[in-house]
Amino acid sequence: MANLRDSALKISRAYEELNSYECDEEITAGGLRIKAHVKFKKPRSVAVEYEEFTNPIEEFQSDLFGGPEFNGDDLENARLVYNGSSTWVHMLNKDTAIQKEGKQLFTPFAGVEILGQLGFLSDLLSDFLLKDDGGGEINGREVCRLGLKPKTYRRSYFLKEEVFNLDSAQIAADRETNLPLKITYRPGERDQLRFTSGQGGPIYVEYSNYEIDKPSKRDFQFDPSNLSKVFKEERVAKEDLVESFPVTLNLEAVEEEGFETAEEKVTVTSNREGDRQYTSIVFVKSSEEGSEERSSLQLFAGNYLSREMSRHRSFTSENGDTIDVDGREAKIANRGENVQERLPEQLRSDILEISLETGTGFYYLLGQGVEREKLADIMGALISGGIVTP
Repeated sequence: MANLRDSALKISRAYEELNSYECDEEITAGGLRIKAHVKFKKPRSVAVEYEEFTNPIEEFQSDLFGGPEFNGDDLENARLVYNGSSTWVHMLNKDTAIQKEGKQLFTPFAGVEILGQLGFLSDLLSDFLLKDDGGGEINGREVCRLGLKPKTYRRSYFLKEEVFNLDSAQIAADRETNLPLKITYRPGERDQLRFTSGQGGPIYVEYSNYEIDKPSKRDFQFDPSNLSKVFKEERVAKEDLVESFPVTLNLEAVEEEGFETAEEKVTVTSNREGDRQYTSIVFVKSSEEGSEERSSLQLFAGNYLSREMSRHRSFTSENGDTIDVDGREAKIANRGENVQERLPEQLRSDILEISLETGTGFYYLLGQGVEREKLADIMGALISGGIVTP
């Protein structure tokens, strides 16, 4: 290979000189497989259309807590547009779009965005120890291979996005364009839990069909005016949520049981007319001071059934027993029954879910480490404005 420093400089300059690009990107890790067409425009805009999204732990996640907000089937029928400040999720087969705060592309690698992220190439010489890993070919293109070892843990995009434990990586760059055709990323042992979808092995990211400086500003603008269902997600103080929410939410009753919201603000999603809303709130509670054992609750509620809430409705309808909650018929199911053997022993416990529908709204309450009767009492107090009985 030519001088190692010169090779790194060529790769860095190739990225620095472009303003935008689009390409096909494929991510594989263990049984995980993601294929997407990605457009990127400096400094931060990204548009993604997933062709394939197969996550081997999605079924387990669905059994355990209802799964992610958008599953693979949802994402394969969606277009995501991040304009540098918010993300539009356009459900192509549902005539629906949701505007979310910040960047949310829903890759299964917690806290690390991989799609459309090559910004780390600008700092190869300053951020990494480099190694000559030889050459070769990828899809008939001659490549040079650079091995990377981080000089320090730091915040960054993809290989530079957040403080995380990178063991090593390798770039295979096209000798003609100097852009990556493949990146192999090996997370360190301390970071394996954040990459459970990769089942502990390396993560491979492959790039093909580059079009340099083809995407324009219009590719990262989204106009929802022709859609019938348009929603906007916001983070608000819980007091503001309770005051304006279209269905009863007595959060004080949950707090009186020793639970507190996991985050200071809560998320509420509203349609553009303002008459349909839904929310998801996580509560946590330490069993006793100094104990690592914790109880938790997750509440989904609103007068509109989101995709996520629809899956909870189906699960409790198919697997739940009928109970009485504050004089109303409800369903209760134990999600923990189907996943106990797949959980570490210290995490094995009942994971109960109660679903209840009133004339105006839908409620789904999950509880881990919470007894059946107590969970039913909390649900009753939530929907009625009453107090949980001792």
